[in-house]
Amino acid sequence: MNKRTLMITLLLAFFGCLLIVLSIFFLYQSNSNAQSEIIETKKQLEEANKKIEKLSLSPNDKGIALKDVASNGNKASSFSSMIGHNIPLIEITDMNLSDEETSKGKGAKYTHQLRFYIFNIGNNSLKDVIVSIKDIYNDPKDISRKSRTIGHHDDAGPDLKSQEIGTYENFEINTLNLKSRRLIYATTLPSSFGVAEYSFNIVVEWKGGFYQQDVKIEEYDGKLKYINTYYDVSGKELDFSTLEKSIIK
Repeated sequence: MNKRTLMITLLLAFFGCLLIVLSIFFLYQSNSNAQSEIIETKKQLEEANKKIEKLSLSPNDKGIALKDVASNGNKASSFSSMIGHNIPLIEITDMNLSDEETSKGKGAKYTHQLRFYIFNIGNNSLKDVIVSIKDIYNDPKDISRKSRTIGHHDDAGPDLKSQEIGTYENFEINTLNLKSRRLIYATTLPSSFGVAEYSFNIVVEWKGGFYQQDVKIEEYDGKLKYINTYYDVSGKELDFSTLEKSIIK
């Protein structure tokens, strides 16, 4: 009887120790998970604060935006968190104005018209959007006739007659409605024999931000291929590939 009681006592003691060990283990695991969550939360808060600081920056001198910005190879994520918010995006479409006879066979000649559209990818309308386009292929005196502007042309800007080829033209949009697609500018490229390269510089500014878009256009066999590079206000390259996919053509 005593042996049986002793065995029961030992078993109870063993299970008691096991329960204590398991309790300590689960308590340690819980504390470890909680600590990890705290660290992760702190990291997220730090990243959010950095993004807010970047988005709150505004250029003191708008002339900085009009300079050619060289890529330093660094990717900036200041716009990556803005998907689903208010972002005006630029899309360029092209149309071959050449007739069938001149765009066929050996020595074919092509003339392309480009159209610049702006989108509002976001949750609500945008106010006071300014788009600046550098067109080196047309005489600035003719830009006002060739452009198709939604909103109004910047009448307070410099006199077109005093400008040289390659200067920026500003187009202001008072209100850009949500999910809207508007034509802001159209231009015609020089005629080519199917192989050529072109470039445009675009600056987009609104109350929520700023970016510069460098557009390289490669023409081969009369077809145009667009290569876009984006920069923030400090000249750092932006990763806009995700935003480009958001455009519904």
